[in-house]
Order: sequence, then structure tokens, then C-alpha cells
Amino acid sequence: MTLNELISIVRGKSTLNSDKKIGSIKTDTRDIKKNDVFIALKGKNFDGNDFLDEAIKKGAICAITDCKIGEKYIKVNNTLDSLFDIARYMKDKYNIPLIAITGSNGKTTTKDLIYHILSSKYNVLKNEGSKNNIIGVSSTLFKLNEKNDIIVMEFGTNHLGEIKKLSLMARPDMSIITNIGSSHLEYFKSRKNIFKEKYSITSGMINSNLIVNGDDSYLKNIDAIKCGVNKNNDLKCYNIKSYIDRVEFNIKKDKEYKVIFNNPGKHFIIDILLAINVCEYYGIDIDTIIDRISTFKISDKRMNFIKLKNSILINDSYNASLESTKAGINYMKDIDSNKIFILGDILELGSFSIKMHKKINKMLKKIKNKDVLTIGNYSKYIKGKNFKSIDDLINYLDGVNITDSYIYVKGSRKMGLDNVVEYLKKR
Repeated sequence: MTLNELISIVRGKSTLNSDKKIGSIKTDTRDIKKNDVFIALKGKNFDGNDFLDEAIKKGAICAITDCKIGEKYIKVNNTLDSLFDIARYMKDKYNIPLIAITGSNGKTTTKDLIYHILSSKYNVLKNEGSKNNIIGVSSTLFKLNEKNDIIVMEFGTNHLGEIKKLSLMARPDMSIITNIGSSHLEYFKSRKNIFKEKYSITSGMINSNLIVNGDDSYLKNIDAIKCGVNKNNDLKCYNIKSYIDRVEFNIKKDKEYKVIFNNPGKHFIIDILLAINVCEYYGIDIDTIIDRISTFKISDKRMNFIKLKNSILINDSYNASLESTKAGINYMKDIDSNKIFILGDILELGSFSIKMHKKINKMLKKIKNKDVLTIGNYSKYIKGKNFKSIDDLINYLDGVNITDSYIYVKGSRKMGLDNVVEYLKKR
């Protein structure tokens, strides 16, 4: 892309007039390299215009801003709209298949699993980690080049309209909805609104390739390919067996196949089924798919099975919703050994916070041989020992015998429970 092309794409004003090629598009001056373009975005607590001079000093060929015109600046009405326009241009320029994934839970695991399987045949581009908002998705599309064959991306949201905008920008060839849960109820107010937001992933779709969790009450009746355990699903599994460190099940294609997923938790089954359906569509044979599933390593802090000196740690501290917490509790209930639950608040539930945490309390009542340690303003509604800070919790754990125990750590990211995990790993 040249500077003149960039000015045209963002409909900007500038005294620049050059066919010089730009490097990449950056939104963070810490990442600027020579000939990159800096976009001065604005947020609640920052204004990218404050970093224009820094971007130029670091080698940016120019900056897109809403406040300056000159040889080093392209002035636009809205820099976020410019981000959208450039990302849309990049997707249309390379015109390669894009698989988009959304849902309340399981987005990252489904994306990473699809990426792992498709990479056996294709050069696949994905958004790293949970960079799933407009900045993260755009930054990924800026990396597109002629070597890429397929893109797989997760779309996240915490307010109405975000998924639709991402879909219109990225124009998916295939979309996946993993489930409709309670994440971000504070902003969406109801699961019905969450469903509307997730389903808007179809807004920018190039065709009608939609694959969903057919066991989900909000998704089972929509027009889509369905995966799950119910008999009405297009792809279903059976003979489900859950072990301490893995889950196994069977599927029926031209013959019966056994699938082994080397990570604990039955809730991962829907992610696996969705991935199988997608990868078959893109020409990966079923034997290769099943083999790749068996070699898949899940992302950090998502039901990671860690062997300590005399105990087992289940690190599920990346984030939390009511549904993912329930899944972790269900996994733990089948374990015969002593169990220690370390639970932090589930955030962004708004007026539903107390009610949701009381539901967790009901789940835990059915489990024997357990100790429950909690941290946070809402986790105090879960029966157990509540702590005001991570330091207080760690100090208490110093005196707790964790030998021959399974320790499950779960809570929203902002609760900082990864610090507890690191402490336990060093004991």
C-alpha cells in the first residue's frame, strides 16, 4: 500500500503526495518501526494525539489523526473509522477465506484448535490471544500477505453493535457461535440481548456458512449446521468419558472414530466438534483432524493440568463466567481426593452479581471433601473463607496442608488469581 492509496482509503486530507510504500499500520508507538503508519486512536483514558511526535521520531512515515494536516499527517474525521476502512481494504485486497468465531465461552480454544488443525495443510493467520476487539482484529488483518491461505479469528464484545461492526469489517466466509452465556450481563442486561449481539456475526458474512452449538437453548432453533450431543445435531458425539487429565468420545462419519482431547473438562467437547466441522469443510481429512486434536495444547490458564510436588493444580484463572465456573466445578466433583476451590469474583454481571454467585454456592453444596477459599466482594456470597486481598489469601495458604489435594483456581482476570497460581507452583 502506498501513501497516496492510504489517503484515499481513509478519505483523509494531507499535503503528502507520494507513491512510497508504507510498512505496517500501528496503534501503539511502542511498536513503531521505520516507515510504519501510526493511527492516533482515542479512549476513555488516553488520546493517541498526545503521541504524534513520538511516533514520527521513532520512524513512522506519517500519522493518521483528527487534529493535524501536514507532510507527516493525514487528517480524518474519526481515526477509529480509519482503522475500520484500512482493515476492510486489506481483507478485500487478499480475498482469502476468513473464519470468525464468537460466543460467551470457548472462543479462544475453538480458534486455536481450528488453527492447529488447518495448519497441517494451510498457511493460517489468526489473532493472537484474546485480541478480539476492533483494534485486535484490525491489527491482525494488517498482517495479511500473499502467503496466507486462511484467516481464523475470534470476535469479542462487551457492548451492543461491536460484533456487527467486526463482521462488516472482516466479512467472514464462515462464522461460528460457541454458546450464549451470561458474560457481560452488566452491559447487555439479558441473555436475549447477548444472543442478538452474537448472532449479528452473520451481518457481514459473504455466504451462509454458519456453525453453532446445537445444545445451546438460544442456538438450537436457528438455521445453521449444529454440533453437540443431542440427537438432532448434524454432528454429534457419544460414549463420552472424562478422566482426570483428558476427555474422550466417539463420533460417526463414514465409520466410528474415537477422539482424544488431552485436557480435562467435558465443556471442551463442543469446541472440538465445531472445529471438526469447520476443518472438514476446508478439506482436512477426518484422520488428520483426529490426530491433530490429540496433539493440541490448550492456551495458558485455561484448565491447565499442573502436577505439583504432592498435589494437582488446575489453573483456570484466565477469566470467568458463570458457565465456565460451573464447568470447572463439574469437573472437580468427580474427583475422589480432597478438593480445594480458590474462587474469585465473576465481574461485569452488574445487578445480577449476587444472584449469580449464589448459584455457584448451590453447585458447590453437592461436592464432598472440599475447602472453599474466595476473594472479592461477590464471592463472599459463596460459602467458604473469604479474603480481602491476594496477599491475605496467600498468607493463609502458607498454613494449609495441600498434600494429596486437587486445587482448582478460577476467577475473572482482574482478580489477579494468576499470582496465587505462581505461589502454589513454587510451594
